[in-house]
This record gives sequence, C-alpha cells and structure tokens, in this order.
Amino acid sequence: MIHKYPMPSVVEFNQLLGAFVRMKRYAIAVSMCKQMEFFRVSPDVCTLNILTNCFCHLGQIDCGFSVLGKMLKLGVEPTVVTFSTLINGLCKQSQISHAVSLFDEMIGQGYRPNLIVYSTILNGLCKTGNTYRAVRFLRMMEERGFEPNIVAYSTVIDCLCKNGLLNEALDLFSEVKVKGIRPNTVSYNCLIHAMCNLGQQKETTRLLNEMKSLTQ
Repeated sequence: MIHKYPMPSVVEFNQLLGAFVRMKRYAIAVSMCKQMEFFRVSPDVCTLNILTNCFCHLGQIDCGFSVLGKMLKLGVEPTVVTFSTLINGLCKQSQISHAVSLFDEMIGQGYRPNLIVYSTILNGLCKTGNTYRAVRFLRMMEERGFEPNIVAYSTVIDCLCKNGLLNEALDLFSEVKVKGIRPNTVSYNCLIHAMCNLGQQKETTRLLNEMKSLTQ
C-alpha cells in the first residue's frame, strides 16, 4: 500500500490498522503508523485515535497524551472517542484522579460524554476503593440524564459491600427495584456474600429465594 501509485487513501490504511487492533497487535499498529508518517500519509482523527488506543493498551499512557498534543498541533479536532480512550487508559493504570480531571476538562470544553465514559470512570472509582466518590458520580450520572444500567448499579453495590457499607448497599438495591430495573445475579451475589460474612442467615435466605424466583 505504501509503495502503490496512486497511494491508497488514509481510510484504507485505517481499515488495516483497525484489523491489527482487533487482533490485539498493538505494537505492529504503532509501527505502521510511524511508517505512514515517514511516507507522508496524512493521518486523520481516526488514525490518531487508533494510535492513542494502541499506546493505552501498551501501558504507554504518556505517548497517548502526546498523540493528543499532535492532534491539536495538526489542527485535528479530538473527539469523544479520543478522550474516552485516554480516560480508560488512565483508569487501567489506577490514575483515577487524573482520569476524573480529564473527564471534567472534557465537559468544560463542551464535549458530551457517552455512557461508556461515565461507566469507565465509575468502574475505576470502585476498583480503587473510592466508594463515596463512586456514589456521588453515580448520582451525577442520574442528574445529567444518563440513567445508569444494572451493571453500573451492581458495580457500586459491590463496592459498598466490600467496604462494609451493607445498609447503604441495601438502600441502593431497593432503589434499583423501585425504578423498575431488574437486579442481576451479580447484585444479588454481592449482597448475599456480605450478609453471610455478617452471619445474617435469615436475610441471606430471603435474598437467595428472591433471586431464584426471578431466574425461574
């Protein structure tokens, strides 16, 4: 493709890069991006988003931010995908405060985060034990019109249970049911495990029976 005349469009190069990413050959995709640059194939926002994603998967988050700087230098407008990729990369490295700061910056610049971005931040907060921040973030999602799904609620319920906040977890669980959202096995298992640890046999049996009735 590089030596073909006329040279294929950047769209065709992006399709090839995307194929390598789907095969998780991130280093190869990065190498190909460098070759494209050497042969003066002008990248578009899709190319640069793919490159950012590769660096994040390789644990080279600083390089990912360098690509963002390159975008701005080239006059290429970053997208929600650009920011969500970097936020996900930061969360994977447990840099949650940095991820939240980037999230706030994203909103401040007028970008509208999608549900995936919100869920990524929420999951990162829970995994790092930022329980109360996770609850506040969940409420912020609701206030901004992004109704969390059962996966998001279960993530927070699990975080509350693991941090010994069973009553708060039960309150949130009840709230989920009042909203008409069907609890899943994960949310039940979190509560049942926490109750077993506290020796609450009667309540554990009730929840177990309730879970069985929903799956029948």
